[in-house]
Amino acid sequence: MSGQALTFTSDLAVVYLARHAEGKGPVSKFIESFERYPPGIAHDCVVIKKGFPPGKSALDKVLKRAFPHSISISDDGFDINAYAKAAAQLPHRHVVFLNTFSEITSDNWLRKLHSAFADPAVGIAGATGSYESPLSSMKNVQKGWWLFQNERIPIPDGFQRLFRAIRTGLPKQLATKVVATAISHFAARSSRHDCTLDDKFETYWANEIGPGGALARLNDMPAFPNPHVRTNAFMIERQVFLDTLPESIETKNDSYLFESGSDGLTRRILRRGLRVVVVGADGRAYAMDEWAESGTFRLGDQRNLLVKDNQTRAFQNMNAAEQRAFTTMTWGDDQSSRRPAGS
Repeated sequence: MSGQALTFTSDLAVVYLARHAEGKGPVSKFIESFERYPPGIAHDCVVIKKGFPPGKSALDKVLKRAFPHSISISDDGFDINAYAKAAAQLPHRHVVFLNTFSEITSDNWLRKLHSAFADPAVGIAGATGSYESPLSSMKNVQKGWWLFQNERIPIPDGFQRLFRAIRTGLPKQLATKVVATAISHFAARSSRHDCTLDDKFETYWANEIGPGGALARLNDMPAFPNPHVRTNAFMIERQVFLDTLPESIETKNDSYLFESGSDGLTRRILRRGLRVVVVGADGRAYAMDEWAESGTFRLGDQRNLLVKDNQTRAFQNMNAAEQRAFTTMTWGDDQSSRRPAGS
């Protein structure tokens, strides 16, 4: 860590993960928002410099304006690995983790997050949460794709190969748009079809998620509703975070499981008897059963977001049909009537 631990002046640290491979754009956008919106509470600033080359780069100059303390790590691993390394080194009681694509949107944003912990029963406060289940969402989209193949002209390349080609072969922004359009189309299609095909699809799906199936990894995911705090921006007691970490996070699927799996961060916090809340720009801490009415992630115009990210911006740029599909995947068909079990 650059800078001495003795120079820390607060028991609260804001930790920003800057991944060099993402370029100057996202980092500059975050720093501009960080400087624009006052935090409303004292804190220390620490940046995790992930995959930075030796010497000073243009990104170093941008970050130095606001972040006097830095932790340098390789580009190996995922966001959670980076958060874990920082948490193990810092002395603070509470930490706020923000990823590369974060963008603050509200005055007093840090005080609003911190105020949630005035309730000692709160274990984690996120800027966004979701009820989405990757298992349920993928089943819904796969069903639309399967019906397309079986009701029209079969396409031999398959769903996974097509999406992989889209994601890797197109510029990131265009790929996101194409994938969103495809997902919304096939998700909508799965809800209007000849029901006589349902049994055949269930057989196909059982093979996909069964042992050795292309989507077997999804079996470790809870079905919808699957409430979890998204790890793009959240506050937590540093020691609680360290205590909830799994033994290892070696693959992308491991990182997904930590965020939204049946033994992930949110579930581990709940098992401690602690509450999990989402904090909006209005400063209110929303309980899990209120998230679908919070005006935050994938809800309407998302005007109550405390912190934006690449996923909230992608939703903002979708057309109405795409937004409906993603809102349904995230919150269910009837958001007001969906309540996660145990909330």
